[in-house]
Amino acid sequence: MKEKFLKIAGRDSFVYILLSLLIALQLANITNIIIGQKKSYHSDEVFSYGLANSFYEPYLDTSAVRHDLGEGHQHNLNNWISGDVIRDYVTVRSGEQFRYDSVWYNQSMDRHPPLYYTALHTLCSFFPDKFSFVFGYIINFVCFAVTQIFLYKLSKNILKSKYLALMVCIFWGFSSAAADITIFIRMYCMLAMWTVIFLYLHSKLLETDSKPLLKQLIPIIIVTLCGALTQYLFLFLAFVTAVMFCIRYLCKKQFKRFFAYGFSLLGAVLAAQLIYPAYFPNLFAETSHTQTPFLKQFRLCIRYLLDALFPVTKSGLIFWIPTLVSITVVLLVAAVPVLYLFRDRGGVKGFLAKLKSVPSKITNFNYRSVPVRVWGRIRNINFISWVILLSIVCVMSVTSYTVVFSDMFHIDRYLFLVYPSAALLIASVIWFIVSWSKYRKQILTVVLVFMTVIRFSMYVTHYTFTGGVYIENIREMTKNAECIFTASEYTEMWMMDYLPAEIYDVDRLFVTYAGGQEEYREKIESIKTDRPIYLFFNIPAYSYYDNDNREVYIINHYDVQTGKTEIQTIPIEELKEKYINFYKELSITKTWEYIGEHDMFYRVYQVYRLA
Repeated sequence: MKEKFLKIAGRDSFVYILLSLLIALQLANITNIIIGQKKSYHSDEVFSYGLANSFYEPYLDTSAVRHDLGEGHQHNLNNWISGDVIRDYVTVRSGEQFRYDSVWYNQSMDRHPPLYYTALHTLCSFFPDKFSFVFGYIINFVCFAVTQIFLYKLSKNILKSKYLALMVCIFWGFSSAAADITIFIRMYCMLAMWTVIFLYLHSKLLETDSKPLLKQLIPIIIVTLCGALTQYLFLFLAFVTAVMFCIRYLCKKQFKRFFAYGFSLLGAVLAAQLIYPAYFPNLFAETSHTQTPFLKQFRLCIRYLLDALFPVTKSGLIFWIPTLVSITVVLLVAAVPVLYLFRDRGGVKGFLAKLKSVPSKITNFNYRSVPVRVWGRIRNINFISWVILLSIVCVMSVTSYTVVFSDMFHIDRYLFLVYPSAALLIASVIWFIVSWSKYRKQILTVVLVFMTVIRFSMYVTHYTFTGGVYIENIREMTKNAECIFTASEYTEMWMMDYLPAEIYDVDRLFVTYAGGQEEYREKIESIKTDRPIYLFFNIPAYSYYDNDNREVYIINHYDVQTGKTEIQTIPIEELKEKYINFYKELSITKTWEYIGEHDMFYRVYQVYRLA
């Protein structure tokens, strides 16, 4: 039946049917993770919607603004505002659909190129005045599917096997890294897609050394432009690839191809500047570096990459593999004299004979030819494999050097673009090691399946936020209610931009900070309402023990009149009592009911009902 089907449809069609079923199964697995495990969101996921859809206002607060937006943008803090303010931030309002000029402006105030936000804004424009994280998932699901298709093509070009290319797609698509990239509503899934397509097109470029170059360069130029307009890290990967291909053309004295290829990629990057004038200014504005030792950061990068694809440290393999190797070596050393002493015994003699014949059964093994064969295999390694290796090293080096890598949560996202190609590289390394065997395909399959099964047994995603404490009905509870949101300190009021993910349906909102609310008592009490009033309160999170062994909090108190920040310390119990009493004594407080704790991006807020 299978052979009959293959004759009708063709073997390639059959493989693509298998690949399609595989992608559908993997997307079903990711959907199950979203529905069953994802409890909250990263602040950047909300920023994705705000930057894409907010009309000429990249941020709601003032403390997070990285550029001067003027005095008109200060009215959202320390004032009662309508809930429409936070809803308008993340939705496309009627009459503002497909306003890409706003997207360009918001991104010029931020730090990323605009292509991903353009795609998100376009999709949201078909659903004005509606907010759903599903819109972001749709974009990521499409990018994941396209990534798998081109990862299959790239793997087939390197491993020279459709079957092994499917195994790479299984290995990658069922990894926690693939799940994290897809459930994280940010540009990284799209970035990984452009990266894989870019590498695939270059693998095809190797096959056209004697053919006209223009036909191959056009898609490379387009993908380079799209990748550059998605995220700046793509530039470093493209730069390494371009340098290696230019060196290759020079070594082969293919000067016309050298200039045509080099200027084409340079032109694609310059086109990004023409399309998005803030491109290079924002890129160079981010050139800072961390004080953490580079090698320490780089080792951390390697650990993130290995754990994402195969949980080396999470599974304990990094600890028990040396132990297992040591035990094996001891047993082998102990077995040698025993086998020698009883070498003339019938059973031992037969065992030694079988052991001696193992190499010849596996392959035509010749110890003297090992160096020559190894060097020959190294020389025959696909050029794209070296490109992938060096591009991964380059991206890891850049992220190890930058400040953001050491100072921010979920720093592994800066490696997302190389994760799919890293999965292929791991498979290629295993293939190189076992390529001496007659059963190399079977061995590679067993190893990849083993790694996939081990990973599934300890499947851990970083972007589901399952470790916090959450009030399950928080959005329904605050619907049409009045909310007071008290951040831990002045510099934390940027959390206002995160609120649409939690209290989207609120009627009115007052955003202030602990330690500053006393200055705005009259404004807080000015509200006249019969609706429920909820308080979200976060005590400052920076504490230590003083000389009297008391836990004290560090408060960065901002003086509005002087514009200066004063550092204060206060014992925790005194601080709690002070703030609690302040809200208890407000004229608008009719009751005092503790609702519970609710995590918002690693900040634990205590929730009370005041009326």
